[in-house]
Amino acid sequence: MATPDPVRGTDPASGSSTTPPSPLIVRSGRSTLVATDVLLAHLPQLDAFADAIESDAHRIAVLGLDTPPGALRSELERCEMTGLDLADQVRTLRRAIAIAQSSYELGERSVMSLQDAASAWSTGTLARLALPLLPLLGAGGVLVWNRLPGTDAQKKAVLQRWLLDHPEVVTSPEFATLVRRVVSNTDDAVLGASGLPPWVSMVLGEQGLGILGVQTSAGVLIAAGSASPGRAFHETPVRVERVSETATPTPPAGAEQRLERVPAEDQVRIERYTAPGEPPRYVVYVAPTQTFSPIAGDEPWDLTSNVAGVAGLPAGSIRATEQAMADAGIAPDSEVVLVGFSQGGLVADAVAASGNWNTVGLETYGDPGGGIELPEGIHGVAVRHSDDFVVATGGAQQATDRTIVERRAYPEGSAIPTDLPVPAHQRRAYAETARLLDAAGSPEVRAQLDALDALTHDYTGREGSQITTFSYRAERVPTR
Repeated sequence: MATPDPVRGTDPASGSSTTPPSPLIVRSGRSTLVATDVLLAHLPQLDAFADAIESDAHRIAVLGLDTPPGALRSELERCEMTGLDLADQVRTLRRAIAIAQSSYELGERSVMSLQDAASAWSTGTLARLALPLLPLLGAGGVLVWNRLPGTDAQKKAVLQRWLLDHPEVVTSPEFATLVRRVVSNTDDAVLGASGLPPWVSMVLGEQGLGILGVQTSAGVLIAAGSASPGRAFHETPVRVERVSETATPTPPAGAEQRLERVPAEDQVRIERYTAPGEPPRYVVYVAPTQTFSPIAGDEPWDLTSNVAGVAGLPAGSIRATEQAMADAGIAPDSEVVLVGFSQGGLVADAVAASGNWNTVGLETYGDPGGGIELPEGIHGVAVRHSDDFVVATGGAQQATDRTIVERRAYPEGSAIPTDLPVPAHQRRAYAETARLLDAAGSPEVRAQLDALDALTHDYTGREGSQITTFSYRAERVPTR
């Protein structure tokens, strides 16, 4: 039996796509620009079209000056005026599209802000009212779980199988929005349960002073985990080992090839680019989460690092990556491009935000690092799926100079795979988006991708240049 394509819904018999890919939505830097890549690609064409019409109108005017008075000259003058009027109409259309893009983004932000404020208010209120019922609810949950047939392991296996068989439950923009609100409102629930009125969390939250938010929610989770018997989300020291050093013949070209170089086994891959007479440049690729256990073991790319990273704390994976960077010879003033997928993107965001490194490019895929505030001047792309709830665990997107590219990995009507959990977060889904990114035509996207390519291709185009690749493995150091 043929296996359906996991990225696009495909017909197993013919292999042809049954659902066209959803469009790339581009959000440009700190501005209010938002539109599909196709629409943005047409704006420069409208400018060029208006300029060409105006140029032709002026040529007609010159012809009219050399034409004797009469019917022909009058016709040329009429054509000139028509051309100039058409050029104005094209420019007006271009301005109207730009205004509509900005208005859409402003409207969307306003609606989201109102919904978030209402969510924070209701969460605090419900938490305060439900506090006396928590023991009863907890006991009820335990009772229901215990009455289910089978051992705990069998019950978990049944739940996992059900989620795999029904991927649509967790694969939608609506579910991602729900997750973002839950993780952002955890601190609101704690404040409400403590008896404080809802307006306190409103003033301190993301819609007010910005003191509370997803980082404090993650901090609450860490505090609760540390108090648990197994000490969940407890950070440890890490140690890093270089496992290989090889020569690499060519640099990556485009987003898809950079995503391919993000390691799957070793956690960090670093490429050093050298050219005669020039300081070395580096590209650092950071791996995704390797284990989802909330209890820290040997693996630093775990759930503990995810939560600590979202909380803005020095997670084990972040510290390990910086140790690897130092071992590879990266100095504070060395030009560095950071590329990461999933937790690797969160690590890349945190490293860039630290200010300890000269980050000249940042490219992430499916990362929950939206709540990390980056310094101005760091360019690149952040690629996310609107139906990927893992991205939502990082909270609302902070202002950034990067171009944010978003699409729905599995639009309505497409076949959602059932072989792996959270299909919209899988690497193969982001690989499809990276391919679409490389084919993008909008100036905003092209400028960022071309700049990332130029940082490495500039060196490799020179005689005597070299690419050396270092791979690293890290592990946690147990503590008493």
